[in-house]
Amino acid sequence: MFCKHCGKQISEGEKFCASCGEPISAVVETQKETVNTKNLKGLGGWLVLVILGLFATVLFQIYGVYESITMFTDGTVEFLSDPSSGVYIPGYSGLLKFEFIAEILFLGAAAYLIYLFFKKSKKFPKYYIPFLIAAVLYAILDYVLLSSVSVSGEVKQVIDETLSKGGEEIGRAIISALIWGAYMKKSKRVKNTFIEE
Repeated sequence: MFCKHCGKQISEGEKFCASCGEPISAVVETQKETVNTKNLKGLGGWLVLVILGLFATVLFQIYGVYESITMFTDGTVEFLSDPSSGVYIPGYSGLLKFEFIAEILFLGAAAYLIYLFFKKSKKFPKYYIPFLIAAVLYAILDYVLLSSVSVSGEVKQVIDETLSKGGEEIGRAIISALIWGAYMKKSKRVKNTFIEE
């Protein structure tokens, strides 16, 4: 090993260069840190799962928007919101409107986050964490609104099954927010990758 400062040969285990007095450990540590920083940079590692999740969110939201538009245009909402239909669900159209608006907002937010991700913008981690929190809040609010709908008979069974799935969705959203939120805050790759203005 040679001293980076004066070029003289240094024996293994030495802490200082015998010729110029330069600390050896500081040079070695700096070299290790530089190598680690180079390895933990770029859109790889666990960030691949983040971007796949965002693309999946976009696809699910597009499907949800399409499904909502279909329900509003084929008469399903009017049928279920009309007391004379025999399958009346009070507040059903309001719940669907809320879900429709939320789907559009999440679609736009996920698309913007994908743009920030590939731009390697500093804003990505800052906006991704609130996006995760919003997903948890939406899942909880949707569950509460659906559970407040009063129905009976076969429709009640369908609502109960939907509520059961909603509870699982809340759990997944909370776990996802905790894991990926912590990753955005603690990861060296995130800090080294998202550096653009």
